[in-house]
Order: sequence, then C-alpha cells, then structure tokens
Amino acid sequence: MIPAWKVRRELETLRQQLQAIPERLIGPSRQRRLDSRFPVDYRILSGAATLGRKVAIFLVYQPHGMSASAVATCRHLAERGYSVVLVANSPVSASDEQALGQWVWRFVERPNFGYDFGGYRDGIRLLWHWSVSPDSLIILNDSVWFPLDGNETMLSSMETSNADFLGALRHVDLPDTDTEHAGIFLSYFFLIKRPVLTSDVFVDYWNNYVSTSNKHLTVRRGERGFSRTLFAAGVKSEGLYSRDRFMAALELQPAAFLRQTLVYGAYTDPDLEQARDVLLQTDAASEAWKMQAINHIRLVVNKRNFHSSFCFASIRLLGIPLLKKNKGELQVRMRRQYLRAVEAGDLPSPEPAVLAEIEASTR
Repeated sequence: MIPAWKVRRELETLRQQLQAIPERLIGPSRQRRLDSRFPVDYRILSGAATLGRKVAIFLVYQPHGMSASAVATCRHLAERGYSVVLVANSPVSASDEQALGQWVWRFVERPNFGYDFGGYRDGIRLLWHWSVSPDSLIILNDSVWFPLDGNETMLSSMETSNADFLGALRHVDLPDTDTEHAGIFLSYFFLIKRPVLTSDVFVDYWNNYVSTSNKHLTVRRGERGFSRTLFAAGVKSEGLYSRDRFMAALELQPAAFLRQTLVYGAYTDPDLEQARDVLLQTDAASEAWKMQAINHIRLVVNKRNFHSSFCFASIRLLGIPLLKKNKGELQVRMRRQYLRAVEAGDLPSPEPAVLAEIEASTR
C-alpha cells in the first residue's frame, strides 16, 4: 500500500504543474508591473551593522516573528565579516528589529511573492540600486538551520576556493558524476565572487528572471535555471558537498563508523530499511560486511539525498554545517536521527535555542 504522505506529495506536484500552465502566460506582464513599482513598494529599514566588502542576502519567511535560529544565522554571518541584508517575505516588527539590528545592515520587507528566488532577485536589484558592489555575496534562505556549529569551516572553504560560483550542496542525477558543471547547486546557499557578480551572464539572468509563486516554475527557472545558466557560460564553479564526495570519504572509514552510519540512517523505503536492519544484525568484523555496508549506502544515496539519508556521516565526514527544515517525510526522519546522535554525543550540539527548534520540528 502506498503511504499517505507519498500520495499527498504526488498530488501536490501535479497541482503545481497544472497551475504552471496559465502562470507562464501572465507572469511576464505581472513582473513588468512589479518592476515599475520597484523599490517604492518595499519597506527598507537600517540596522546597526556597517557595510563592508562582503554582503549576505538572507531571505526569511517568519510571519510569527523572527526565530532564534534567524538571529543565530545573522550573528554568525556578521561575525564572519558579512553585511547582512535581511529580505523578509513577512512583516518586520519592532521586536524583530531590536533582536537582529546589531547584526543586520539593512532590513527589506517585501510582499510574500516569488518564493526564494523572487526575494533573491529583489535583494540583488536593491544592491544595484544602492550602488553596492561587494567582493563576494552570499545568498541563502531560512529553509535550513545554519550554522549547526559556530566553528564551521564551510564559509572559509568557499572563500578560499579557486571557484567564483559556489554552492553548499551539488545535486547530480545519475549517471552523471560530480564534475565542475554537473547537476545544480541546491538553492538554499550560494557564494558568488566579484568576477561573476559583475558578469553579463549574472546581470542578464536576474534582469530577465520572472518571479512566480508557483513552486514548479520556481524550481525550473530558479534553482535549476540559475546554476545551469552560469554553468553553461563556463563560470568556474564548485559544489562543496555532493554524493560523490560523501561516498569517497565514506569508503575510507572503518567498519565501526559504517555501523554508526547505518544506525543513524533515515529511510522512507521499507525494502532499504529492512536491508539495513539485516546488516546491523550481521557480524561487522569481516571485510565482506564492510563492502556490503558500503554497497548498501551507495544504493540508498543513489536514490535519496545523501545528507538527509545519512546526516550523521555527512556531518562527521564532510563537516556540513546546515540542516533542512522542510516537512518532507525523509527530512523529518533525518532530524530525529540527528537528535539521537546529538543526545548520544556522536554529533556536536548546536546552541540551545536552535536545538529546541529542531526538536520541535520532529513532533
């Protein structure tokens, strides 16, 4: 029998695809109307932070007030030298300003339209409007908890990379592998350096991007379209974390680590979960068991997101400093396993307020 959560997911996908048909026709004219009112229709407030050479556009949707994790993200970015432009798809209250003001350069309150890429576009166009041309620009949203660890090294790795366009996580469909311009970067975290920010391909992409609140079109035009446009232009790129990098690191681990990886694995496929249970009931001392475990893990990550399936191993091996917030069945199960590993002392704990949010998201 097909699980109810899977039926709901497929029906929602179909609904979005059907709604995309008229949206393709009306979207461009609506975008022109919105642009004619830019930036008049946006409420812009100044925070206490100063403008530097590094900028972060942080898109949030927090209709019930800014969360503790949003404060933690702004604080961390500011401490790493980034001037935060907080773009809010919901009202920014006086208490929000007070909680975040010392970490934020400017607040931008905009209509809740266009998902993340609509907000990203407005943030970028405001930088142009203000004649702000940073050496590097982070673009991220609040669909992830970041950072899980204040000592994370992801930002410094991105900054010192030879690439000019970086994504936290590269997604590549099989049979392709992790090469420079393969797949896409998932849209919740980018770092873009000045050579790309001033390039025609970057400017043209955002000038021509048509915002939409249809999720199907936003994924096609935004998450997929942005990466593929820059890849096709030959922009020097790097995805810090990927399925291939995960597997390469995993294959070097001893049997005890592989066993922990399986213990903290998250599954939505009953057959794969049953296969995992059999492996855990088998003596892990032999080299044959180790190969069986690696092959099993490879089978899982070829079908499901590696970080969601094996968050313990991906955090330990790659140092991934973020966790998805979405309510997908796999991600909820992943967070439960993450909390088990934190409670057991096998993963470092985030700050208490962030930990409380993660715990609440699994209930």
